[in-house]
Amino acid sequence: MRRPSPSHPTRRRAGPLALSLALAVGLGGCSDPAPERPSVVLVTLDTTRADHLGCYGYGKNTSPRLDGLAREGARFDLCISSAAVTPVSHASIFSGREPQNHGVRVLFAAAGYRLPDDVPTLASVLRAEGYATGAFLSAYPVSEEFGFDRGFDVFDNGIGEPAEGKMQDQDGFAGWDTNRFQRRSDDTTVAALAWLETVDEPFFLWIHYWDPHDPNLLPPVEHVRRFVPGFERATTWNVPLYDAEIAYMDEQFGRVLDHLDASGRAADTLVAVTSDHGEGWYEHDWHAHRILYQEQIHLPLILRGPGVAPTTVPDLVRSIDVFPTLLELAGLPVPDGVDGRSLVPLLAGEPDEPRLAYADQLNLWDTNARMLEKRPQDDLLHVLMDARWKLIFRPLRPDESELYDLDADPDEAVNLYRPDHPEGLRLRAELERRDAFVLEGFGEAAGDGERSDALRELGYIDDGDDG
Repeated sequence: MRRPSPSHPTRRRAGPLALSLALAVGLGGCSDPAPERPSVVLVTLDTTRADHLGCYGYGKNTSPRLDGLAREGARFDLCISSAAVTPVSHASIFSGREPQNHGVRVLFAAAGYRLPDDVPTLASVLRAEGYATGAFLSAYPVSEEFGFDRGFDVFDNGIGEPAEGKMQDQDGFAGWDTNRFQRRSDDTTVAALAWLETVDEPFFLWIHYWDPHDPNLLPPVEHVRRFVPGFERATTWNVPLYDAEIAYMDEQFGRVLDHLDASGRAADTLVAVTSDHGEGWYEHDWHAHRILYQEQIHLPLILRGPGVAPTTVPDLVRSIDVFPTLLELAGLPVPDGVDGRSLVPLLAGEPDEPRLAYADQLNLWDTNARMLEKRPQDDLLHVLMDARWKLIFRPLRPDESELYDLDADPDEAVNLYRPDHPEGLRLRAELERRDAFVLEGFGEAAGDGERSDALRELGYIDDGDDG
């Protein structure tokens, strides 16, 4: 059913709590009506570094729509991902759990890659409360193969036929053969907006954009040349082209904001924007992700909507905090087993207990992580950090671990690790308490032809640099 115009508002779909209250009133009780719940839009920007957005200090005008959202809402200056690979980090965003507790540990293996059915997600919780739920995604690594479809009425995974005229020429990109396992942000946005025209409130919409992940699908040439003046097809993947992809994605996200405004829904909709991980540009002799320096795990996080006043939050927060925050802002209880903590106190300017952020990268057990041929020291990585101190611990080679004082050394250039360093000992003890180390693998997956084909066509298996 198409949503009526704003001048003829519809009654919001009631969840179980609202239905029980209405029943009580109908049976003769007197009670105030249940409060209307906000709709929720969650946007995940794949492979997007916080420091390449204007609202985080970047000077290249890549993100005017996101910058406007940040001015109108809350911007979190230090949000940390749970991983630097797409399905693992998305599982943490959707469940509020650290990887060892939600069970998605790798991109490609015989096990450990799929979100278990017994882990509540934002979609499953909100649908149980009467929300219409729709997901409009842009690449295979967030598809139903990884368990992300559970809880959605509509799950549009972005997998389809090649889109003519949108592909980068193949010189220099061996193995990235087609785009049938990804789509550009304009196509994803069109699908999401069409769905919004059909649903009443409250709704939960997840949009996943993939553009900055790789140069396989490009924005229109005239758009790219704003950032790469001499651009021609088959231009080497570089920072200006990455910025062009971010800017095009920002433009498409702006269409979603415009639709919310035009339909009269903006004031009653929570909008949350974050990333799954960042991207290295050779800061630590590495281009891509799968390692855990700040360029890979420092995320943007922006919230706007009911219950969110304009503010900037300097405290360290985590991607696992998104799940309980959105539920609390929607007036819903948080399920048991969640590792994240609601950010609502910080939104209100209230003091909150400082957080520790955990992240891991189990490259040794990820069948497609051929980057270990170049970086064998990054086989198993476990991070624990507070707002100042960061430990990158290597359980199979502890003497090669790293410790950084981020206040004095935000670029992570001076490794202070030694076995008896008091800050390293403190963080290592907390790592061991979490029991997150995985010293045995998840089995071989080389015989899984369908998944191998998908990852090969996205460029994962052939060069192994990305994830």
